[in-house]
Amino acid sequence: SRDSQLTRHPITSTGRSQIRATSKTTRIHLIKTSAPPITETRAAMSLARLLAEETQTCPSSLLPSEVLATCREWEATESTKYDCTRDDYLKSFAPGKHAGVTANYLSFNTAQATPHFVERARLLTECTGGTINFAAAQDIAEDPILDIGSAAATGAELHDAYLMIYSFTSEASSLGLLETLNDRIRSSNHLLQYEDIFPKVRSMGEYRKGGKTNIDLLMADGDFFVPVVRIDLLERDGLPLPHTWDDLVELARHFNGTDLNDDGESDDDWGFCVYPRTGSGFNDAWIPELMYSTWATTDQTKGIQEGFYFDDETFEPRIGAGFERAMNTWKDLWPLSADGCITSTFVEGRCAIGLAPPGCWKGTFVNSEEGGVAWRNRTNPDGSDVEVDWGPVMRDENGKPLWRPTMKDGTYAEPYRLRPFGSLEVVDRRTGALVKCSPATCPKGEKIKASSELPEDDRAR
Repeated sequence: SRDSQLTRHPITSTGRSQIRATSKTTRIHLIKTSAPPITETRAAMSLARLLAEETQTCPSSLLPSEVLATCREWEATESTKYDCTRDDYLKSFAPGKHAGVTANYLSFNTAQATPHFVERARLLTECTGGTINFAAAQDIAEDPILDIGSAAATGAELHDAYLMIYSFTSEASSLGLLETLNDRIRSSNHLLQYEDIFPKVRSMGEYRKGGKTNIDLLMADGDFFVPVVRIDLLERDGLPLPHTWDDLVELARHFNGTDLNDDGESDDDWGFCVYPRTGSGFNDAWIPELMYSTWATTDQTKGIQEGFYFDDETFEPRIGAGFERAMNTWKDLWPLSADGCITSTFVEGRCAIGLAPPGCWKGTFVNSEEGGVAWRNRTNPDGSDVEVDWGPVMRDENGKPLWRPTMKDGTYAEPYRLRPFGSLEVVDRRTGALVKCSPATCPKGEKIKASSELPEDDRAR
């Protein structure tokens, strides 16, 4: 899915099911048009074979007219079985192309991580006749490798594709156990638009071998933390966008415990909503990454190629002023925060600022048919200006919308996506002390723009 551009959990394929589908089609299309005349018996056998293989194409140059008529009748009947009209990708398939083919897909936490995959699989089945069977891994790191195999053990090879963590795939790529996808991407890139994936994430699915870059993984989503802010609240209180971790703490304190959705209550309104929080299940493991992302802004000044966990010379942990600053930031934020993803806190308008992976925000703003944020300024189906329908917002038992975020002029206040927070101070690695950011100390730093300096079409201007 192009919408899910950024990724930690890629999908890879062993190509087993694809081989079965391709071989079936090849037997049909390798029939030569210069073949000798077909007897009635041979024609009946050919038609029987065609019907058995469920192809959608009758070879008109090979079949006698009476057999061809029967084949055409069957072909017309078959075409009504399949629907490939839903989008341009499905339109690229011949209806029924993979009828009878089954692919086994090892997923993980599908309902939360990739619920849209199930719907896409259903549409693919309706178009091609092929079936994708979903199975659930218990351990996203280990279970795919047990099926694919490794240098130490042959895999069970029960599945054809996997949702897995990219950092666990290197051995399988080096052993050639994963299908290289370069040719598939090249042939359908007008639909996929592979280059539109975030470059750093795109490179995570590549494996350099024999002087060639093999694309063994298609990245499905990206687990980095995206901040969003309620610009309607900033406008209401005359406050600027938060650009640093200190700004975030200050704003979270300002809004925490105040009425953020005009429901007259403030006890359960939060300055900051974050995912994950304790109780997020297996994603609790990401909580340290929140701390590290803050630590990196003071200690990783030269770009992502520069490490900051350990000393370059001694390999001692670099626990110092930057680490302390990061831990104190989260010590301040934690009591001001609630979950922003697996509960309805954000979609009810009870959060001022959010920080979560992209998949969380997609589920909040886009995926929900019911119970999501009003994500577009829609109007009533009849086109009237009375009682504007804002789209799928959460409603109470009487059907009244719980939250309609608006600017002062009445326009819809879609939560504003920000660049990740930074720091005005960084660690001097010679002294270990925090120093002010400057072109010398922060070669990757950027000047913070005032609201008036933002582009005219920027909603936070």
